[in-house]
Amino acid sequence: MRICVFLAAMLGGFLQKATAQSTLTVLTYNIHHGANALEHNTIVQIGRLIREYSPDVIALQEVDSVTTRSRKQDHLGQLSRLTSMYPLYGAAIDFQGGKYGTAILSKYPIIASQKMMLPNPDKTEQRILQCAYIELPNEKTVRFCNSHLDHQSTLNRNLQLAFIDKTLENSIQPVFWCGDFNTDPDDPEIEKLMERWVDAGKDSHTSTLVGTGARIDYILSLKQSELELVRYRVLNVPKFSDHLPVLATYRFRKPQKIGR
Repeated sequence: MRICVFLAAMLGGFLQKATAQSTLTVLTYNIHHGANALEHNTIVQIGRLIREYSPDVIALQEVDSVTTRSRKQDHLGQLSRLTSMYPLYGAAIDFQGGKYGTAILSKYPIIASQKMMLPNPDKTEQRILQCAYIELPNEKTVRFCNSHLDHQSTLNRNLQLAFIDKTLENSIQPVFWCGDFNTDPDDPEIEKLMERWVDAGKDSHTSTLVGTGARIDYILSLKQSELELVRYRVLNVPKFSDHLPVLATYRFRKPQKIGR
């Protein structure tokens, strides 16, 4: 009897690991400093939302860290505790006695990270590229990158898009580029990117910016990649922010056999 229980536990663990290896679910969400349209705090609700949909890796934008408007709360720390995920913060600017920027949450260990300042010739709000190297249960490492691009200066945004594209295009690891790009898919600069990148939402007409009809939140992967898109969704959930969360599931393509 004990042997049967042991074998069942081993099989269950194997199946769980196999499932974890076969797909990877990614979420991007501009959380509007953890507040809804009435400026009511929504961090707990966002944490519950993440637990419900259980993405493997998350890119968050507009994340406060101990600012006055957020009552000196560490929003990423709260979300990490609520979701039991590894946190990585990327401060873009000093703001109200704290920091304001982007963040990444991961179910799997973050083994290295990068933060790069993005071009800002028009001297608007500083933006960053944040990347995490994440080690998956299948022993693969992915480069998961997060950006929130300029909404004030077209010049800045175009230079930021070009900078990130150039930075990531030759990644050794499978790479994701997620975030709020503050422009729609018809922008010529976005169309130019699609020569090298796959936009998970390219066939979607669902808005990601509440009440505007605009789709400005993206999950991209490189065309020459072992990542294959399985499903894309804009989540129709309560308005915890002025954006809606975007969810995409990928699988790793099997290596092609050469010869017989």
